[in-house]
Amino acid sequence: MSRGRFSNAARSRINEGKWFGGICLGVAAYGEFRVDWVRTVVLLLTLFTGGLLAVAYLILMLVLPVVPTVADYERQRDAPRYP
Repeated sequence: MSRGRFSNAARSRINEGKWFGGICLGVAAYGEFRVDWVRTVVLLLTLFTGGLLAVAYLILMLVLPVVPTVADYERQRDAPRYP
């Protein structure tokens, strides 16, 4: 089953392979991007925004649910949802 661009797949933090909080890994898994590119973009945007993105990052660490592994995230994301 293919998921659409704007599906209801949950965003989350992923503990497996995290550096700081697992947010970048969660974004990479959600968008199917390489995690090193996501980390680079987040670092550059944090520098360019004067640390404002770091505040948003910390808020996301408090709000997003934690998933142990990328495989668990993909299993939850691809699970059928019933109304």
